[in-house]
Amino acid sequence: MPPRDRRNAVLLTTFASLIWGTSFPGVKWGLGYVGNDMFFLWLRFVVASAATLAIVLLLRRFSFKVLKDPMIWLVGSMNAGAFVAQYIGLTLTTASKTALLVDINVIAVAILSFFAFRERLNKVQTAGILAGVVGIVLLTADGGMSFAEDEFLGDIIVYLSGWGWAFYIVYNKRLLSRYTAIEISTAAIVTSAVWLAAPVAYLGATGADFTIEPMAWVAIIYLGIACTSVAMLLWAMGLEGVSATASATIMLLEIVTALVISITMLHETLEQLALVGAALILAAIYLVASTGHEGEPRATGPA
Repeated sequence: MPPRDRRNAVLLTTFASLIWGTSFPGVKWGLGYVGNDMFFLWLRFVVASAATLAIVLLLRRFSFKVLKDPMIWLVGSMNAGAFVAQYIGLTLTTASKTALLVDINVIAVAILSFFAFRERLNKVQTAGILAGVVGIVLLTADGGMSFAEDEFLGDIIVYLSGWGWAFYIVYNKRLLSRYTAIEISTAAIVTSAVWLAAPVAYLGATGADFTIEPMAWVAIIYLGIACTSVAMLLWAMGLEGVSATASATIMLLEIVTALVISITMLHETLEQLALVGAALILAAIYLVASTGHEGEPRATGPA
């Protein structure tokens, strides 16, 4: 299969990021109707697995033989582990610092991609990454960031979740030499649901509160279908035509999306400093996505 057209790949990644941006306020709203956050997360992936399998099997774009590859299960564990770390860390630190420390993974992706693919960034793209990082800092600074000692553990856990997704992105890119983007993303969703069943089973055995109100299903179904199934399929297809680093930088757009929704629906405020940050993120997306990477690997599809 030939590499995906770069412009088309950028658009797919952008759409995925816009959808993912809605997940932040969606999760915040949905958690108010459940007794346990891990149970909420697992149900999201159960719904996503059912929706994704229904789509790809109907289109005859997936074979369960993919699940025999140990690397597929490794990628799924990275995704599941990153989600668990984010949810746990969020209970110990602020949402603002969580956004900063998770989306800073664009730097981690750039570092890992250099060793994995020898991706080299030109000066314009390097400036784009730096602009994106500064933009994230300015956006989250309005949230009243505090690096108090009692939040340090949460900061570390959340930061590790960002690295978990960085490894996930890079390994996902590597798997494109064996499977299609749809096969990889479908397998990642399904295996993530299986991995997440383990902590949920443990919590159930220890008497965790698994109560769930009817309104929670609105969030679970939306997050599962739109923010997990559809968004991940779009993102994975976009990864067929852009580098891992460019993909991670484009995904910074999810922060802007989340902020707009939080302001309009959750009545949060946005100061001038955050507006500058949003502008820098948009500039970063343009700078990194507008030109190619030197020596950028291209997906060749299954052998």
